Amino acid sequence: MHDKYPPLYLITGIVIGILIGCLIAFVLLPVQFKDTSPATLSQEQAMIYRSLIGRAYLYEADSGRAFSRLALLNEPDLQSVIAAQSQEMAAGSGDEQSTRGLSLLAGVFANPNQVITPLVQVSEDPTQTLENNDLSSPTATMPMDATITPVEQPTNTPFATFTPRPSATPKPTQGAPYTLVGDPKEDCDVGSVSSQLMVYVYDADGNGVPGVKIEISVPNGGSMNFFTGLYPEINNGYADFTMTPDTVYSVRVGIGGDIINGLSLPQCSASDGTDYAGNLVLTFKQE
Repeated sequence: MHDKYPPLYLITGIVIGILIGCLIAFVLLPVQFKDTSPATLSQEQAMIYRSLIGRAYLYEADSGRAFSRLALLNEPDLQSVIAAQSQEMAAGSGDEQSTRGLSLLAGVFANPNQVITPLVQVSEDPTQTLENNDLSSPTATMPMDATITPVEQPTNTPFATFTPRPSATPKPTQGAPYTLVGDPKEDCDVGSVSSQLMVYVYDADGNGVPGVKIEISVPNGGSMNFFTGLYPEINNGYADFTMTPDTVYSVRVGIGGDIINGLSLPQCSASDGTDYAGNLVLTFKQE
């Protein structure tokens, strides 16, 4: 009569084999991804990837190249993803250049002909490299096949003139500052949305301007930034911020703009007599 159960050593061997396989697969020889597509990046790595593209867009001013890089992520709703990350970075005090670049890229969906001025990168002074590689220094190195050729001392040239070195090109400015048009407007027809500071930013020709930084004070001290252009379906120059009732804020739009103080939500009354916080609307235009 044979035993119905397998020998114990078979079960022990299977368990030991599985453990050894897991040790090799996850510890000794783990899988290493190399030269893969950006579509395989994790969510956190994809956010870093998009941030670098937004930063590069400010220096290259090439939206076609930026969107070619973003397309490698294979994301179905790219506009919403870019707008959401830009808004999240602005609320979390992320890298300002990456945030601005992503907000400008979000505005390209509504305005494909948008053109920005690229930031200028100051190159390293070539004379610094020569100074760091002074051949008279005992630590200087030379290529193996290089030879030193003695050079006669040149004679003084009369009436020699000095040619100044070229100076670095300064970064472009945003132009004239944005100023508040009229007084803040109270909006009690809020529908399903209330307690919002709604900001509209226009250029001198009356066109909405995306990517403009708006700095607002926060109740617990300090300030935070948010940007226009995240809601192109409303307006390229539109941005909003959720305000706390019974709190006074200060706002500055753009670089060098005036600080608007004493901003708070209006108190509105419904038809049934109940009170609620409305919205506050500010309109800024470039002179």
